[in-house]
Amino acid sequence: MSSIRTDGVLTIRHQLPHRLRFDSAAPLSAERLLLIQTALQELEPSGLVRASAHRHGLVVTCHEEQRLCPALVAGLVHAAVVAPDLHGPALPLTAMDRWLGQTRQGSIKVLMALAVAGWALPILPGTPFFLLAWWLGWRPAPKPEQGDSAEAELQPSLLQPST
Repeated sequence: MSSIRTDGVLTIRHQLPHRLRFDSAAPLSAERLLLIQTALQELEPSGLVRASAHRHGLVVTCHEEQRLCPALVAGLVHAAVVAPDLHGPALPLTAMDRWLGQTRQGSIKVLMALAVAGWALPILPGTPFFLLAWWLGWRPAPKPEQGDSAEAELQPSLLQPST
């Protein structure tokens, strides 16, 4: 069992001619694994990458008749792990996303009206409508703080004596 350090990010824990197992101190995200897999596929099209140890490591394999160069694969994996995240600004909403948001808000308003009517009328149950509106994302408005009330605005402020 060899243990070769690659700049403190990854450790080669196990090495066979056609397989390398790396350990990582921090868990690897799905994006990092996909980036490693894409980079390895450019180098070795038959190479496979899979997560191990609850994403605290990964295993790189290829066909048994082919050999992996540990230094080359370790450098490739290290470059993929330390690469900066490439997240840009959020994409604008599509027409379908806008329509879904509007219909959700409309459904919440209708369900809340039915819930209020259900509490006033004994025949119509109100709780299921309230629970459906809550499930769709309705939340009560936050209560204003004591200093922000309308009564506090009407009170005259203390006048400071001028010097």
